Amino acid sequence: MRLFASRESYNGRQPGDPAKAAAALLHVASLSEPPLRLLLGSDSYAAAEKSALDKIESDKHWKDVSFSTDDSSDETHV
Repeated sequence: MRLFASRESYNGRQPGDPAKAAAALLHVASLSEPPLRLLLGSDSYAAAEKSALDKIESDKHWKDVSFSTDDSSDETHV
């Protein structure tokens, strides 16, 4: 399958350092208020950022439909 071939070609070539990832996990685990999500590596951050921005754009595109379902007696749109 193509998806797996792509992953296989990337395997072992990630920019991350496993020792640094382990240190980051240990640090975060020791925090009294750790993050709900933790992105390790610049590639992970870039992928998550792109996904979030794509989602925002999609949501903006459908904003009118989203707001159209509000109760018309409640005019508290942001």
